[in-house]
Amino acid sequence: MYFQRYKITAATIAVFIILLFLYLTNNNKDAFIDELELNTNDKSTNYERFFAIKDFHYTLKASKCRNHSSIKALFIVTSYFGNVETRSAMRRAFSDDDLTQLQFKRVFLLGLAPADKYTKQISVENESKRFGDIVQGNFIEAYRNLTYKHLMGLKWAADNCFNAEFVIKMDDDVVVNMEKVPVLLDTFTPLTNRLFIAGYVLRNMVAIREPANKWYVTRKEYSPAVYPTFVSGWFYVTNPKTAGKLHKLSQTTEYFWIDDTYITGVLAQKLKVKHFDISRYYTEHSEYVECCLDDIRNRNLNCDVLIGPNGGNNNLFYEFNNAIGICNLRLCKNRTRPLNETCVAKKFIPLGRGMSQIRSYKLH
Repeated sequence: MYFQRYKITAATIAVFIILLFLYLTNNNKDAFIDELELNTNDKSTNYERFFAIKDFHYTLKASKCRNHSSIKALFIVTSYFGNVETRSAMRRAFSDDDLTQLQFKRVFLLGLAPADKYTKQISVENESKRFGDIVQGNFIEAYRNLTYKHLMGLKWAADNCFNAEFVIKMDDDVVVNMEKVPVLLDTFTPLTNRLFIAGYVLRNMVAIREPANKWYVTRKEYSPAVYPTFVSGWFYVTNPKTAGKLHKLSQTTEYFWIDDTYITGVLAQKLKVKHFDISRYYTEHSEYVECCLDDIRNRNLNCDVLIGPNGGNNNLFYEFNNAIGICNLRLCKNRTRPLNETCVAKKFIPLGRGMSQIRSYKLH
């Protein structure tokens, strides 16, 4: 009986040892997997490495500046892959021939969007063949890739349109009074060989640290609490020299995904680029652009707005520039009251991406 009890005890101990071994082995395995996954995630947050495009190339490359010796300004327009209607509105408002009369050229900057349900790559390629104004890079369309798109435009401008006096970077959801741009550019003629950026200047903008916010920035991505002075990417004026130097510096400066802040702030500060504030020509309200449009159509009143958002109306660029042609023919009357006293607008749209606050400017 003693021997039988001994066998039972030994068997119990053996089973216990086996179970303990399996438990420890599984725990070690799980611990190893967790550690491996943690290390992998840590590597992915090395933003300089993670965002590096090892083999950047153009998938579509326009040739707008070839054989043109006199170019006042090149417009590089950041546009989402599927924004076909917006690009169409801009082309209808000002065709290539219209732009040539103003000594302007224009290209649209796109990435790749293989998951887009409505627009396919073949459609964009056909659009490019028809208009010859698409510059597309081999990166995916995403908020965190906007810096790639912005830098691609500056690189293309510096490499392919170096004979232009100015480079104008703008977004495709912004309305611009194109006929007034030449007058604005004349202001900066003495600066064509200097490093400068003219736009809606933003100062003392605070980095958002709230994880739920779309523009949340970690301290690892950007450690200072306040961004350097920069300009809104809605619309700004620079030159090929500045564009080229900004792109070149980006190759040795850690990547940051908020493009306006990174390019016109971080990089510009390193290069000692001079900022010029032209915020008086902007409105932050799409309603003001709409009011201007109504006043032109119904009362033949001049519009003081040069730059403003389209408020989601993809056709507003065309409608606005088509209507304002009347005023450009000097058939409109001057306003007796400022636009901001006669038009009701909603709360403003922040001009700078990723900011928790924005300075208010008097609207004109």
